[in-house]
Amino acid sequence: MIRATKRIAFSVSMMASVASAQSNPEINVFFGFDFILHPIAIKWACQGAREQDLATFETLIAAFPEDAKSADLRTHLDALQQISEDDEGLTLISGSEISKEQAEQLCRAARPLSVAWATPEQLVNDNEDGVPSEQRTAWAEFWKVVENLQ
Repeated sequence: MIRATKRIAFSVSMMASVASAQSNPEINVFFGFDFILHPIAIKWACQGAREQDLATFETLIAAFPEDAKSADLRTHLDALQQISEDDEGLTLISGSEISKEQAEQLCRAARPLSVAWATPEQLVNDNEDGVPSEQRTAWAEFWKVVENLQ
């Protein structure tokens, strides 16, 4: 029952984030941010390092407090942290049951991910110039693994 409640709360949070970002006449800088948050949460569920990622998210939230509030980013980030600490975290974040082999593949691909390179300027300008090449490669590899899991 608790797991079902977490899933429902997580889904509602995601829908609210998207709806609030879409209803704002100006584009919210955090619109579509789940494409960054979810892989990082997978990394956390795989016992990957959190501190640098969390510090970067805090910097971005501080730089865009109204957008973060409108997108309910704090709640979403807190929920992902909590879910990633659950024994079933990887399954909860991915949204479906995955085999042990798939989990290992996903974890191998997620652990190198980082958002330490992300700056407020990059977020506003949707600029990938400051992304280190090893991170571009890591993110590309992660998405390849995800595509092959389906």
